[in-house]
Amino acid sequence: MNSWALVAMAAVLVAATVATIAYVRYRQSESSQLARDAELAAALRSAAGDDAVRRAAVEEFEVRMYQRLFYSSVIGPHCRSAAWSLLTAFLATAGVLVLRGSDDATVVVIWVVMIVAAVAFAVAALSHLGLAVYAALVTPRVSFAESYASDEE
Repeated sequence: MNSWALVAMAAVLVAATVATIAYVRYRQSESSQLARDAELAAALRSAAGDDAVRRAAVEEFEVRMYQRLFYSSVIGPHCRSAAWSLLTAFLATAGVLVLRGSDDATVVVIWVVMIVAAVAFAVAALSHLGLAVYAALVTPRVSFAESYASDEE
């Protein structure tokens, strides 16, 4: 492998690593924001007291928060796991490409281990993506449409 190909591969791997870390960090910060929103909703509910207008505003805030919480708690962990697994599969594949063609026994053993790791992590990434899609399709959403319909009638 020539030096330009190694530099390009290293740049792509660094970019993929930075993107994965940024994605996971963003989703974790979103989860912590939802935890703060849940505390805020509890405080607002107690502050609303018996005022119907304030309770309605708090309930609307809670509905939006619970809809975001669905993604963050059910689908988000599978997406984060898929991102980490995909990154690891890319790194192992890069190791396979760098080490190919060597005749040293130790390098051959490491090469085979990296092939197995690349395949295993690719399968893990696909399974986590499948679980995320399954959760998105099957898990019920939080909806208060029926309660709004009964109030209007």
